[in-house]
Amino acid sequence: MKRMMAAAFAALALTGAGCSRDEEGEQEPAIRASTVVVPETRVDAVPHEEPAVARAQWRAVGDTARAVTGNLRVSLQGNSGGPLIFAFATGITVRAQPYSVVPADTRSGAGGQSYAALLGGDPRVDVHLYRVLNENVTTSASQGGLCGGLRTRILAVSEYVDSSGRWVFKIASFRGDGPVGAGDDTVLCNAYAYTSQ
Repeated sequence: MKRMMAAAFAALALTGAGCSRDEEGEQEPAIRASTVVVPETRVDAVPHEEPAVARAQWRAVGDTARAVTGNLRVSLQGNSGGPLIFAFATGITVRAQPYSVVPADTRSGAGGQSYAALLGGDPRVDVHLYRVLNENVTTSASQGGLCGGLRTRILAVSEYVDSSGRWVFKIASFRGDGPVGAGDDTVLCNAYAYTSQ
């Protein structure tokens, strides 16, 4: 009799334990003490980079770029917003200060064409304008600087991914006394194309 009571008591204990396990597994999730009613508006800052700096080394594309400039290396002098150094393989080095960013479909003032048309670039991307601080042309640059024998005053540059998925970098060089877009004083010298190496 004692054995039967002990067995019944054990069975009752196991049944109770099984019920409590089921109850633990089916509990409602805990409710947060405070309900969020305001959307999260904080956004991490995205660093702005100068064109061509992230990829740095560029291969000349087309006869004009290969003959006049060769391959290109771009570096930032100092902090962001500081002058960019364009070092071309043929012996041309240009130090230029950024001064404006405009949509590529903006009229350039050189022949009434847009920057996208002058660069042969993507009309949906921005064009960065640079004032040339100095241009050093060595004797190895047989065709002179970016504007031949004349001083380069302004650079318009564009960087984007083309339809084949390659990074492309384009440069248009200008000479003249006025800023680009100021009228007939500014003349397009040439446009050069590069792809990332």
